[in-house]
Amino acid sequence: MQVELVNLTKKFMGVTAVNRINIDIKDGEFVAFLGPSGCGKTTTLLMVAGIYKPTEGDILFDGVRVNHLPPKDRDIGMVFQSYALYPHMSVYQNLVFSLMLKKRPKTEMQAEAQRVADIMGIGHLLDRKPGQLSGGQQQRVALGRALIKKPKLLLFDEPLSNLDARLRISMRSEIKKLQNSLGITSIYVTHDQIEAMTMADRIAVIKNGVLQAYTEPEELHDRPRTLFIAEFIGNPPMNLFDVRLEDSGGKMYANLGEGIKLEIPPSRKPKVEPRGSVKMGIRPQDIIIDNNSDLRTEILLIEPMGRDDLIVCRVGNIEIHFLVDPVLKLKRGDSVGLKFDMEKAQFFDTETEKSLLWQ
Repeated sequence: MQVELVNLTKKFMGVTAVNRINIDIKDGEFVAFLGPSGCGKTTTLLMVAGIYKPTEGDILFDGVRVNHLPPKDRDIGMVFQSYALYPHMSVYQNLVFSLMLKKRPKTEMQAEAQRVADIMGIGHLLDRKPGQLSGGQQQRVALGRALIKKPKLLLFDEPLSNLDARLRISMRSEIKKLQNSLGITSIYVTHDQIEAMTMADRIAVIKNGVLQAYTEPEELHDRPRTLFIAEFIGNPPMNLFDVRLEDSGGKMYANLGEGIKLEIPPSRKPKVEPRGSVKMGIRPQDIIIDNNSDLRTEILLIEPMGRDDLIVCRVGNIEIHFLVDPVLKLKRGDSVGLKFDMEKAQFFDTETEKSLLWQ
């Protein structure tokens, strides 16, 4: 199913929760709505589901306007954060509940329940109640209940938030593999950028009800078009510095203060004249130790992250975060030289918060 949102807007008591969002979703595509709590991503999903009615704008399924259709007529399956299973019913009864409402034959319900349960790896749990299941098993039941209807569109509202970190990783993989094999168009709401980046074909980043970007994960990470995206995407977060752009001898420099002046390569020279002051961003992995560098600093803090150590240091009032290999066995108080890979630098206008490189 193709889904198109055209100038989609939702207001509550005069407050605009979603403001003129335009998104097209291809048949079979997995799209994530990503943003902080309260940004409007779940409200947008619930309008697609038919639970909320748009204040303005249109929702199109395969080119047909569906604003007036109730949820039961939209051919969708939905998986909630809370799982929303019926505690007094068995796994089997939870799975076939929608088929029972449609008064399908018992043999058909049994066959469909077994088919979906086997896909979800819960075929041996059909007689159990939800209270006898682990969180991961309950999540599989919730997903199976959505799939048994053979929907054309799957909607996920933060479905993994209640699971522990290890189980979230395995369930991310399972959901993505399942979606790929079934080819069902899917919309996945999350505030977790790692979930969005690892699962989605395209990501819609939303802030305060406004669509910030809608593109592939790599594009968001490598070419952030707004300051918000630069701050929100990436783990550990991007370093952001207030800088002055200076021309000298035909070259351009970023002056961070504290005696730090970095040459900007031609590929990273701002393509747009800033209206306000400028912020420079660079990711921790793009700063390396170079003891021949004139930029010297003392290590204040080391945060082990497994594969890497996150190092926090300071030059005057400027705090810098960078990653190193743990085998270096750096210690707090060590003095190191730093080199910035300026081919990876980003620049933003602080007044418009838009990138000066990518428009």
